[in-house]
Amino acid sequence: MNILGIGGYSHDSAAALVCDGQLVAAVAEERLTRIKHQGGVPRRAVQFCLDTAGISIDDIDHVCCYMRPGLRLGKRIPYRLTQILKSPTYSAGYIAYEMQHNAEYVLGMRGLCGRRAALHFMHHHPAHAASAFLVSPFEEAALLSIDYVGEWDVTWAGVGRGTTITPLFSEHYPNSLGVLYTGLTDYLGFARASDEYKVMGLASYGEPEYADEFRRIVQLLPGGRYRIDLSWLQCHYLAGSRCGYMSPKFIQRFGAARKKDEPIGRKHQNIAASLQCVLEETALHVARHLHDATKSKRLCLAGGVALNCSMNGRLLREGPFDEIFVQPAAGDDGIAIGAALQKHYELTRAPRGFEMRHAFWGPEHSHESIKRFLDLAKLPYEHPANVIERTADLLVEGRIVGWYQGRMEFGPRALGARSILADPTRADMKDLINMYVKHREEFRPFAPSCLAERAGEYFDGCTSSPFMLFVYPVKKELREKVPAITHVDGTARVQTVTRDANPKYYALIEAFERRRGVPMVLNTSFNVMGEPIVNTPADAARCFFSTGMDALVLGDFVLTKSP
Repeated sequence: MNILGIGGYSHDSAAALVCDGQLVAAVAEERLTRIKHQGGVPRRAVQFCLDTAGISIDDIDHVCCYMRPGLRLGKRIPYRLTQILKSPTYSAGYIAYEMQHNAEYVLGMRGLCGRRAALHFMHHHPAHAASAFLVSPFEEAALLSIDYVGEWDVTWAGVGRGTTITPLFSEHYPNSLGVLYTGLTDYLGFARASDEYKVMGLASYGEPEYADEFRRIVQLLPGGRYRIDLSWLQCHYLAGSRCGYMSPKFIQRFGAARKKDEPIGRKHQNIAASLQCVLEETALHVARHLHDATKSKRLCLAGGVALNCSMNGRLLREGPFDEIFVQPAAGDDGIAIGAALQKHYELTRAPRGFEMRHAFWGPEHSHESIKRFLDLAKLPYEHPANVIERTADLLVEGRIVGWYQGRMEFGPRALGARSILADPTRADMKDLINMYVKHREEFRPFAPSCLAERAGEYFDGCTSSPFMLFVYPVKKELREKVPAITHVDGTARVQTVTRDANPKYYALIEAFERRRGVPMVLNTSFNVMGEPIVNTPADAARCFFSTGMDALVLGDFVLTKSP
């Protein structure tokens, strides 16, 4: 049975293909169109999945989508009507938008069904939870999904056993941690629904000076519940892009929103730190009640907020669960996997038969196709006898290396297939990459890719973090040894690498350790700020030649720039 899963539509649309219970392919539309956070019908992503499996759209049995449009309309329109006196023009416009958006969504999804596929609109948050639980190593786990908003839920908790997912409790819009975090992202001068990770990075530079005031915005209630004081926000009744997310009350207390090109000051750092602190406290509050309700030792996290690896790290360190699993595409794109697998088990009643041990489900280019591209482009290249050893030598020489290998990652993190690599022992490397390659803010940290069996030697409490979704403290005595990956607060967003998951990347890190003495490399995504991660060899070459990278490793070929 062939099941096509569709994640996202308003943003971050993606497709995944499950054949007889096995994930075959998954990719975000943005990687193929080169438009970051691309929404709409993911036609190119669907075609990639079909091509990977060698089938046509007429071979698809079921198409499973990330949202129930009827439930969405049935909740959102009545709510907007209650806000119409506060903002009649915006509320009327929003209702018209919702009607049009949902109609286009339904028609677009029907257009993917081919001649015989049945169309299913899945419940958003259970599909989020399924995207983590049904690919995890856990047969039983507590489930927690937190995002901006699904149909109406914003935080959803349940329990998974075998292939069954059971809801327990939820919070509804507008009590949304995702809305609050996005609102403060906008207030701090970053792109909403895109740059929340920048706020997370900025938070480490500040102190939670305003935490008590933020605790009045997010009020913790008995039973794992919480309530957001809406007097501090206005996005639930006014358009965020036009008026800002935060209300006049917030502006009066904290001052005007930061403009995009305005310098970042201590106040901005402390607001970010206060927001991050209260988000983590609220997640711990919900998680503790969920643990009490389920008695489970394991937690599966999903939803866009689950990409906040600082929150995840604190949940692991201070929360009640022994193990936490987060799927690499925790946002709406990853629902493509959850929706397809959820429907597969619902229809077949089969036992669990798939575990996600790596994130490499996207497009790849063969040795021959890479060589053909290089020859046609007339680019000078080497074909060394041992590309691993050659790359390790370049890294030890202080070169910044683009690393393009195998199938592309699914999810927003570069995990050793489309990565920019460097020497983590060089104190100046972080600033060099931010300035000359990534062209991004200086407060943004870089991650280490570390041999899995050695991670505990460098990072407190780290055993397994294959998808770079947990922050761990760098051991104090070793921080000066790997300064380029140690954030200002002494932590690192760690990726653990195993030989089974990525043998070539693992071998490279081993080769680097033989030369430099540390079992890790600095790893950041192969792109420049504002663009999706590279997909094709042409994308990689364009990025290489337009930035300060020193070398590019395309498969087994090496390109270098003259010193």
